[in-house]
Amino acid sequence: MASHNSIGSSSRSRSKQTSSSQVVCYHNEIAPLRTVRYDGPTKGKRFFGCSYWPEQRTCGFFKWADEVDDVRDLQHLVMEKETRICELEYEMDMMKDKVKRLKAKKEKLVEEVEEMGIATTETMFELKENNTDKRLMLTLVFSWAFFTLVMLMK
Repeated sequence: MASHNSIGSSSRSRSKQTSSSQVVCYHNEIAPLRTVRYDGPTKGKRFFGCSYWPEQRTCGFFKWADEVDDVRDLQHLVMEKETRICELEYEMDMMKDKVKRLKAKKEKLVEEVEEMGIATTETMFELKENNTDKRLMLTLVFSWAFFTLVMLMK
């Protein structure tokens, strides 16, 4: 790669938004189209290289211009996968929130059921006491009636 020199665009566009016709290097930067200037079998051949080339922090991206369709297809596929991952992460976050809300609702319902159970038990005791009181009252009334009847017969 050191044997390649560029006449092509030396401007570095740092835009993260790329169209489908642009090639990006591994830095996710637009890779400029360059032309080989050195004598040899590749002289005049065009290539895409790292946007930072020839600086030291190059990512090593290199692709001949006539092979770019494969790169574009792969980059497009990667972008689609990254988009799907983001969508799935968002859905997962939404599901986690829904689970939290449902757990809170469940806890509230469990508390309400426990309170209803306590209230039902108290009501049953009250009814049982009321039934006992009623029986005692009936017994008392019948005993008074019997006592009165016995007294009247004498």
